[in-house]
This record gives sequence, structure tokens and C-alpha cells, in this order.
Amino acid sequence: MLSSLRSPVARAARPLARSAAVRTVTTTQIGGYEVFDHSYDAVVIGAGGAGLRAAAGLVGHGLKTACITKVFPTRSHTVAAQGGIN
Repeated sequence: MLSSLRSPVARAARPLARSAAVRTVTTTQIGGYEVFDHSYDAVVIGAGGAGLRAAAGLVGHGLKTACITKVFPTRSHTVAAQGGIN
């Protein structure tokens, strides 16, 4: 499985380096707060094993992807299971 992941990940690194300069973040003032507006092609909710794999696959296909989680990825349910996954 790792050999199948290396190719898309290696390909994903090249487009990101070229398109990073094109990405812009706009800001607006709402009340007394500065709000940063981002745009993505895909948003993945959850950074467990499946969420991170989905995000890596989307990036591998050249999509601008955000991965959002409420906890740090090492505290995800996949990691917390510790042997509960067969």
C-alpha cells in the first residue's frame, strides 16, 4: 500500500509548489475582528486515518484541499483505538 501512496504524494508536491504563489487570502473587517477568507476545491472533515487518506488523495489529484479536525491528528479516534482496528 505504501508504494501506491508514494506516487500520488510525489506528484502532489510538484503542483503545490507552482500554485502556491497563485493562492490569495483576502481579509475583511467584521465588527472588531479581522476575518481571513480562504477558498478550496475540497474540504475534508476529520483527520483520522480515513480523513487524512482522503485529503492526500484529493491533493494527489491536484485539488486545493483543507482538512479540518476538532482535535490534533494524533488524538484522532483511529490513533486512540490502539488495536481496535483489524
